[in-house]
Amino acid sequence: MQVSSRVPPPHKQTGIVAYLAGRFTYITAEMWQERVRAGQVHCNGVVATLETQVKQGDTIQCHIPDYIPPEFNPAYNIIYEDEWLLGINKPPNLRVHGHGKWTKANLIYHLRHEHQPPYPETHLINRLDADTTGVVLVAREVTTLQLMGELFLKQQVEKTYLGVVLGIPEPAEGVIDLPVGPVIGTTTKTRQGVGQVHKPREAVTEYQVLRPLSSHHALVQLHPRSGRTHQLRVHLAAIGHPLVGDALYQMDDETYLAWCEGRYEPDPPLLLNRQALHCAETRFIHPHTGQPCLITAPLPNDLQTLIISLTTTA
Repeated sequence: MQVSSRVPPPHKQTGIVAYLAGRFTYITAEMWQERVRAGQVHCNGVVATLETQVKQGDTIQCHIPDYIPPEFNPAYNIIYEDEWLLGINKPPNLRVHGHGKWTKANLIYHLRHEHQPPYPETHLINRLDADTTGVVLVAREVTTLQLMGELFLKQQVEKTYLGVVLGIPEPAEGVIDLPVGPVIGTTTKTRQGVGQVHKPREAVTEYQVLRPLSSHHALVQLHPRSGRTHQLRVHLAAIGHPLVGDALYQMDDETYLAWCEGRYEPDPPLLLNRQALHCAETRFIHPHTGQPCLITAPLPNDLQTLIISLTTTA
């Protein structure tokens, strides 16, 4: 599709790649760089280069592919609602917010624009990974977002997760106190770790084995005392008991990328096509009413099926 875009204010001297990546967010900056290098972008009728700067009123012409949204699962449920807050039970394969090709394929966009009735002023309070299920908190206006942010900062929000792990942790309960940060030298952008990491940040997780499901699997309860990226997944892998289905933290970079591209199948196969992790409940003192607030989300069907399967084959 050939498009012509008039540069709006407040752009004065903006690099053309930065402008295009911000204007057409489902195409990455790297992809725009390739288009510019290939002479496929014009500014005011002249072929643009990577050094081209754009300003208000300039006309940018380029060819862009039609937007095809990625597959995602919008089957979330609102499990709590008052005039200030929403509690969402998030399914797997749903990002809580989006950029690039996920600009519209995410929870917040869906709440603001697709849900009936829509919630146009909603703001995300906390995050879950795309394939982690369970309770997500959403503010219905900015003041509540700020107040809930203060509760999280002061560690006054208690979250309880359930997970199915490989092996049976010993001791049956304990505290994992290992700083977490981006792994140095990884080719997988999202990989976090302990040890050789960039700017490690304090991370503490309490765990308890609820029951063995087989001789090789257990159901565990987890209480994060901090909120680092992938914290629970990283901590469980670090003690030798990664979550069932968590390919990222059971494989090295090369193997994981091959698995993502369909070039590798683990043997034995993964028992679940996502990490077996669910935020079962979130507890806090409501910032407006001053009353205790407990929001709970039942286990999704795939985790229930996994638990039953492991228990009956034990």
